[in-house]
Amino acid sequence: MEEEKKQVVEVVKFVEKDFLIGENNSLIPSTDLASLEEFKKYLAEKLKYLLDEKFDTLVNILYRIDISEKKLSHLFSGNNRDLIPASLANMIIERQLEKLRLRKLYKEGKF
Repeated sequence: MEEEKKQVVEVVKFVEKDFLIGENNSLIPSTDLASLEEFKKYLAEKLKYLLDEKFDTLVNILYRIDISEKKLSHLFSGNNRDLIPASLANMIIERQLEKLRLRKLYKEGKF
């Protein structure tokens, strides 16, 4: 349980940084969440807002995070727009977890 909480904190910090829209203003401020599932729901709500109100900002953020264009193209070509925020949240969390794993391997000299 403690390991998951640590992982959530790391992912939230990573995501917060990628969602900066000024020097110190993030669209995803740090929150105290107990699980990745809670964070995914929180993130999906924020992504829905960006999708509906600030699409250009969302595109820039997804570019910064380095989400695969192929995955995004597939997602946005679908018919069910209501599923996009949750799917984007999953993609973002997966990508950030991948970055964290790579950093850990690099620090350990295994990369």
